[in-house]
Amino acid sequence: MRKILAVFAALILICSCTRIEPSALPTTTATTTVTTTVTTTTIPETTTVTTTTTTAPETTTTTAAPETTTVETTTTTVTTTTTPPPETTTVTTTTTPPPETTTTAATTTAPAPVIFPTSYNTLNYAEQKGVWISYLEYDSILKNKTKEQFTKNIDRAFDNVVSLGFNTVYLQLRAFGDAYYSSALFPAGDRFGSADFDPLPIMIQSAHDRGLSVHGWINPMRLCTDSQMKNIPADIAYKKWHSAGTSQIFKHDGRWYLNPDSDEAVNFIVAGIAEIVSNYRVDGIQIDDYFYPDNAPTAAKIARVNNLVKSINSTVHTANPDALFGISPQGNIENNRPLSADVEEWCKGGYCDYIVPQIYFGFDNGYSPYLRMISEWSEISTGVKLIIGLAPYKIGVYDSFAKPGVNEWLESSDILARQIKAAKLLSNYGGVALFRYDSLFNPAADVAAQVNAEIENLKK
Repeated sequence: MRKILAVFAALILICSCTRIEPSALPTTTATTTVTTTVTTTTIPETTTVTTTTTTAPETTTTTAAPETTTVETTTTTVTTTTTPPPETTTVTTTTTPPPETTTTAATTTAPAPVIFPTSYNTLNYAEQKGVWISYLEYDSILKNKTKEQFTKNIDRAFDNVVSLGFNTVYLQLRAFGDAYYSSALFPAGDRFGSADFDPLPIMIQSAHDRGLSVHGWINPMRLCTDSQMKNIPADIAYKKWHSAGTSQIFKHDGRWYLNPDSDEAVNFIVAGIAEIVSNYRVDGIQIDDYFYPDNAPTAAKIARVNNLVKSINSTVHTANPDALFGISPQGNIENNRPLSADVEEWCKGGYCDYIVPQIYFGFDNGYSPYLRMISEWSEISTGVKLIIGLAPYKIGVYDSFAKPGVNEWLESSDILARQIKAAKLLSNYGGVALFRYDSLFNPAADVAAQVNAEIENLKK
């Protein structure tokens, strides 16, 4: 009789235990040289657990989607040890991939950046000699091309860069709130055309095979025009902000910009940086000179841009401590002030690894003569590497804003060579950069002979 009662009592005890929902399971985080976080979330009312799996080199990281985001995928089973041994986390993931594609919807509230630390060694040089490859180059290299055609085109382009004796390429990955890689946050850029593959892994592999460093070039704030906004998918975060009329974006001169005064917008920008450095073997990130475009700087705006720059810097180095972060501001220091770009502060250190001022001026430019400009940048660049940005796009062109030196680029075929020679005399010289690829290797017919002469002088 006692045995029967004991069994009966045990059954009551078991039945009274509270059922543990998946969302109540503890999240286990272990820190080694790579941080792995596993979170399982119960979506309200549907009891569907949505899981996004991102694979970084030598690491599998599983991150739960935000509660407002729905990802349609097939069943994924995640088993996590609840009592891990010290300094390690065991994650077993079994995934049945969808037949074709998985569609991810963007959230109205921009997600905080999820950074998956990477373990590859970057390829960078003490003397950085770079060439910018913009979205305009993608018209001939990428648009409407097959993967095989694109690979052939980018191989040829990188061979040309190497032939100059240069060692770095700045690949434009975001020009107008778009993406020239596989992005969960930004829509595909319009220079894809019918191309239906991710070009970035191909570009990285081709560049590294030739000893070229790869820096992703981003315009962090600049978005699109009203007419372009109509074609942005409804699930993109900034399209939702546009539709709602909220302050995460603002309009100036017919173009929309992400607003660094909004924490959500900053998180969105930084998340876009994180997905590049976390998912691709880039050697660095570089941002362009588009900040507040309204020519109305205030202390508050300057502080917000400084915060954005610091956040990007931190994100890049958290994702990969070896990766570099650079900024390419206006070449005349004074021209940065209306944009709320505090370049003097950035050059002290702690904001970026290198600065590439766009010193697109000849020696005889009356307003911004080349030698004076590089000297001024050298004086303030006390905590960063100084790389001088040069303008091959001006070769053979009348420079109307350079009085009295309006004919300098018409009458000379060795300006770039002389500018590089002068830059190397700076005490903190760190390299040079040329804007842009097509100006050197696909010039207009009327300047081609002069460009070729400049290139030959560069190689001497």
